[in-house]
Amino acid sequence: MELGDLARRLAAFAEAHAEAPARVDDVRGFSHSHGGLTYGFDWIEGPRAERRRFVIRLAPPGVRRSGNTDVLRQAPLLQTLAAHGFPVPRVCFSGGDARWFGTDYVIFEHCPGRAFVVWDPDPAFSRSPDAVAPLWHHAVELLARVHTFDWSAHLGDWEAPTPIEREVERWDPILVQAAESAWVALGERVRERLVASPPPASPLGLLHGDCQPSNILFGEDGSVSALLDWELSSIGSQYYDLGWLVMIGDRDSWHPDWAPVTPLAPEDLVARYRQLTGRTCDGIAWYRALANYKMAVVTGLYVKLHRSGRRPDPAWEKFGRALPRLFAAAERLLA
Repeated sequence: MELGDLARRLAAFAEAHAEAPARVDDVRGFSHSHGGLTYGFDWIEGPRAERRRFVIRLAPPGVRRSGNTDVLRQAPLLQTLAAHGFPVPRVCFSGGDARWFGTDYVIFEHCPGRAFVVWDPDPAFSRSPDAVAPLWHHAVELLARVHTFDWSAHLGDWEAPTPIEREVERWDPILVQAAESAWVALGERVRERLVASPPPASPLGLLHGDCQPSNILFGEDGSVSALLDWELSSIGSQYYDLGWLVMIGDRDSWHPDWAPVTPLAPEDLVARYRQLTGRTCDGIAWYRALANYKMAVVTGLYVKLHRSGRRPDPAWEKFGRALPRLFAAAERLLA
């Protein structure tokens, strides 16, 4: 959506929903990822012109509402988590009335802080091991807290569990669309090894889907302000969620020119998770391999979309350099 069109729609929405005369200002685009379109804006209301900052996420128009493209599913999840003290964005408005934005929408209160983008951190962050290690520890701690939340008591009607047995085949149509045929061949080898053994047992519960320092807002003192980007959340095998975090922080899975900034080894992250949850993490190697496989498969598609001009984003070429290493690390984990 063009920013001018969105600004006009937001102005009408504010006028209809504010308790006092209101207007919007500074409408700006954020990343368009995980199946949604994200924008920031300021809401100025009342005779004292009180300014509040918000973020709106729109469902992609014309796309079937399912999983990460169903933005409305986030609203009850985040409202429930906020009620139980989780550091998540506060949902202020949500709905599917097309007269406002032409699609489903969720409006969140803006959260302060800065994300630690692990491959290319903001210069405001120190890269010293003593400064970076706590950021990764925070990610593990948040993940453990999400995983030990009593989802059956508080989210029993939110979403049916996703069977892990279907996860490998789910990516079959995406693998064959990789930008390079050699990547397809590498992926097929990993796929064969994944399906050759059944998924190890894993606790069932709430998954964030992409819990890592890039999706956490930190204050200037390094404290957690908010855990963002719940678009990939689900109910399922929680070791998959842990495997994803470990994959993000595994330098051996990434190209040296595009490797995560971390002083911790994968074993450090798993050990901390064990300590926090009391879980054994038996079979975690299989889930780490699955996470590597998924990341590589998704990367292959997005590199193709970038090169074709359909979704240009040069960052995917950097991820693409890591793709053979992601597959190779998965094979080692499955050996």
